[in-house]
Amino acid sequence: MSFFRFLFKGIIGLFAALGLLVILITVLVGVAINNADDLGKTVDNQNLPSEIILTIDLSQGIWEGPYKTSYLSNSFQPGIPLHDAIEALYRAQKDPRVKGVLVRAGRGPLGLAQAQELRRAIKDFAKTGKWSASFAETYGEAGHGTLHYYLASAAETVWIQPSGDLDISGFSMESPYLRPVLDEIGVLPQFSQRHEFKGVMNMFTSDSMPEPVRQNTQGVLDSIFAQIEKEISISREKPGEIGSLMNRSPLSAVEAIDTDLVDRIGYWDEVRSEALVEDREFVNIADYAFSTEPEVPEDASRIALIYGMGEIHLGDSQGDPFFGGGMSMGSDTIARAISDAIDDPTIEAILLRIDSPGGSYVASDVMWREVVRAKEVGKPVIISMGEVAASGGYFVSAPAHKILANPVTITGSIGVAGGKMVLSGLWDKVGVNWDGVKAGDNADLYSANKAFTNEGWERLQGSLDRIYEDFTVKVGEGRGRTQQEIHTIAKGQIWSGLQAKENGLIDQLGGFREAVQVAREAAMIHDDIAHELVVFPTPRDPLEELLENAMGGPMILSDPAVLKSLKSLLKIASPMLQGIEQATQDPRVSVLNSGIKPLGN
Repeated sequence: MSFFRFLFKGIIGLFAALGLLVILITVLVGVAINNADDLGKTVDNQNLPSEIILTIDLSQGIWEGPYKTSYLSNSFQPGIPLHDAIEALYRAQKDPRVKGVLVRAGRGPLGLAQAQELRRAIKDFAKTGKWSASFAETYGEAGHGTLHYYLASAAETVWIQPSGDLDISGFSMESPYLRPVLDEIGVLPQFSQRHEFKGVMNMFTSDSMPEPVRQNTQGVLDSIFAQIEKEISISREKPGEIGSLMNRSPLSAVEAIDTDLVDRIGYWDEVRSEALVEDREFVNIADYAFSTEPEVPEDASRIALIYGMGEIHLGDSQGDPFFGGGMSMGSDTIARAISDAIDDPTIEAILLRIDSPGGSYVASDVMWREVVRAKEVGKPVIISMGEVAASGGYFVSAPAHKILANPVTITGSIGVAGGKMVLSGLWDKVGVNWDGVKAGDNADLYSANKAFTNEGWERLQGSLDRIYEDFTVKVGEGRGRTQQEIHTIAKGQIWSGLQAKENGLIDQLGGFREAVQVAREAAMIHDDIAHELVVFPTPRDPLEELLENAMGGPMILSDPAVLKSLKSLLKIASPMLQGIEQATQDPRVSVLNSGIKPLGN
């Protein structure tokens, strides 16, 4: 009977796999036909064109996170893998086949730190003397285009469509203040914070931005604006003029030419014709990155790479950057990853990429302990801050060997806030009466149906004092400073990365690439020795995950008969699927919570 049961399962698995294979082919063909364009195609290194123009299409979006590359990666995750693309640009500098790079800007989500890291790589590429250009239909139709132009201005030649606008008006941070409407509907916000700059709960407790928060936020925006203005000024060779031009925007395409902020007015077909002279062909930067990724020698040193991204909470991390879902930073996942890297004798250093506004204090403390433990056993931990690494995100970072942030990264927010919404007034207005019993004097301390008693309010204050004390002591220990020294910059203020460097909250300005070098230095890896970045925990192959989800979860794929038949089919079908992709692909295709949203388009 076991033989027939095995055979039956194998047949069922085979049909399931065949059905899924048809679905996969349909999806690939549908996506490809829908987005088909000759801007680039997936090829391996041996089959790359002899003359290449790399394309970076910002409309696809930029992403980063733990993922496992496969030849089908770009079909299921369109977009620019940030760190891979940056490394590819540096490889392209020395690749004689690569004749230039073309940035298609003006559309697509783009973060401040993402733009700054990618821009640095594009600018370094342009310094080699190879052809570089950027094109946008407009820098303003879907909102202001400051960041897109900032990145595009790294290219030697900047194009804009005749009908386009150049809206480089700067940045703003706005929040709704709900206290008047809460009062109107009978909702009482009872929150407290440490200290006056910790503005995460002000939207509920105030009717306008408190002055300390206003001053702090203005300082951060001024710091970021000054950096963007300076870098554009250098690229456009217009010292001291960019600020006034930004204040005049939006500018028409003609005005942009007259002020020398763009070099050429034209349409996409004209840019394309200029780029593809002789035998040159477009190759998408993600395809080039995957195709030219160098082989790791056997004697390479190993550096653990751990991504801590999103809201911090207890439990496992959630989400998947590969399929475009939002990610969260779960204490179990991150702490286990750090612990595994500590215990792995082949790992010489740990690189922790943080992009988080914070969240749970207890969860942050779980991960903080593992960073400390790594330090205690002599395994250096290097922090690379992304868009935001604030509050709980900074808590986790504080004890690291070295902390790096981009100059525009938002960090700090060393403070604490807590409390509750009291809904009893609302229930009175709508005629709902809550009643019940309790066992324990404080069992209903955080009930939304009654206000804090005096004793309950005192307990909340005590809790916030205790958390703030722990936070600042641990930051002081991590940064080698007294608690009093830390207190002056830890009243809830947020800082740009540049400001954070000035006040000692980080060690060095730089992005992911620079953090890798610092990790090498901390591990004393000789310049002649290659390194391998080993992602912890081991990421899933995106195709395997897609198949698992489509076939009803991990149980069916754990069956040996199903798994074997599925792998056989995929092996047979791989050349066909890859051929379809190559032929048709379109490359454009909560107490420790800062409450900070990344700036960007």
